[in-house]
Amino acid sequence: MSENLKIKKISSIINDIISQEQLVDGINNVKVINSWKKVAGKNIIAYVTKMKFINGNLHVKLKSAPLRSELNFNKEKFLDEVNKELKEKLVKKIFFN
Repeated sequence: MSENLKIKKISSIINDIISQEQLVDGINNVKVINSWKKVAGKNIIAYVTKMKFINGNLHVKLKSAPLRSELNFNKEKFLDEVNKELKEKLVKKIFFN
């Protein structure tokens, strides 16, 4: 066998792959969207038409103006809950459109 071959743990190889920037962004996007769904619950999610996570900002498009107003009123609470669910502060701001 060649001396250049190194034995690495599978977890180390997976971490190397995941740490690539494009993958990190995609994985964070999925994590944030799933956390938002869990925090918001089925009743709110029923009124969501689109969600996206870009540059630390979670954008949630709603089809109900009264719900949008209520969520904007409680925006900080939702922000704290989503980051708590994520166990890290990925989301800097939430925008309800």
